[in-house]
Amino acid sequence: MWRRSSLLLRFPRAIVPPRALARLSTTQVAPDRSTPTPAEMAQVLASDPAALQAVIAALPSDSKRQAGLQWAMAELESEFAKADKNRDGRLTYREFRTWAEQVIVTGPAASKEPPTPAQLRACFVTNCVPYVGFGMVDNAMMICSGEAIDQTLGLFLGLSTLGAAALGNAFSNGVGMVLHGTIERSALALGLPDPRLTLHQSSLPVVSNVRTAAGITGVLVGCILGMFPLLLMGSS
Repeated sequence: MWRRSSLLLRFPRAIVPPRALARLSTTQVAPDRSTPTPAEMAQVLASDPAALQAVIAALPSDSKRQAGLQWAMAELESEFAKADKNRDGRLTYREFRTWAEQVIVTGPAASKEPPTPAQLRACFVTNCVPYVGFGMVDNAMMICSGEAIDQTLGLFLGLSTLGAAALGNAFSNGVGMVLHGTIERSALALGLPDPRLTLHQSSLPVVSNVRTAAGITGVLVGCILGMFPLLLMGSS
């Protein structure tokens, strides 16, 4: 004979949805046990996502963290074992790349879907904005430093205007390399939309073309905006 479990005693009614109460109350366990096994509890919770979410939400923060880390470590160890082909306990780049390519090829069908127009727009904006900053800083610094070199070092060395501009461009490129990380972090702080592309979508030519177009557009717009020092020089 099988009898009903005491699973309801473990989950307060306040946190379990009414529909889940019926499932929990009818869970059957073996007569020689007073409580269900973890597998039986998991089966009940897996059959009702609302009950699972309610139970997780009711767990203390430390318990959530511990459960999450245990699950993550179990998954990572499983995937590591799959990728470590020679079973030597060390994962080489070649083994990792082979495993990643196999995951992409044998992944779920949903991951093979092309990116939506909304994803492409988000990809364009996310890649365009940092290049606007790069172009603006580079052109503004080139104009300012080129003018300063032309009026000082250029006169001493007898440099032409183009020579002074070339030195100014070299200086602005150096400054751009220093500010590279700052510009990217500033762009991320704007809360740009995340395209949420899968590995398969990121490898598609259409995504690569969008990123290239975004970079070109961003640099052009940034360089135009970076010409503002000419307005100040003209007024002086």
